[in-house]
Formats: sequence, structure tokens, C-alpha cells
Amino acid sequence: MGFSRIKPEGKQHIVLETPMEEPAWKLLQEKIPEHLRSRFVYSPKKVTVRGLGVMKPQKQLESLLEWLEKMQDAIKVDSEK
Repeated sequence: MGFSRIKPEGKQHIVLETPMEEPAWKLLQEKIPEHLRSRFVYSPKKVTVRGLGVMKPQKQLESLLEWLEKMQDAIKVDSEK
């Protein structure tokens, strides 16, 4: 999907390091459910997932996997059209 590393940033956020350029991120962001879009903030070379760091590590992982899976499923659906 284009994320190379996942790491905490401060106490509240998780950072997904990525080689993705902004146009690619904008296409991917469209696939994120609307109620989750404000949690994901793109900046060059990283996507910050806001507020995820305050959860327990197991819940962080479960939530992140769920959200990444939704993005991946949306991309698969688009590529099958």
C-alpha cells in the first residue's frame, strides 16, 4: 500500500512513513471512510494518524489494521472496475 514503517510520535499520534507523493495520497484518502479522514494527516514522507497513540497498543494495532484494510479493499474494488 505504500507504507514502509509505523512508529509512535509523541503520546497521541502514530506515524506511517511513506514514499507516496501527495497526489497518490489524495487518491487513497478518498477511500477512507469520511468519519475517519480527519484522523489521517499527510505531509511529505509521512502520514500521521491523530489520536491513535492514546489507545492501548493492542487496540492501536487492531484499529490501524482495520483502517488500512478498508483502504486496501477500496483500492482493490477500483482496480477491478
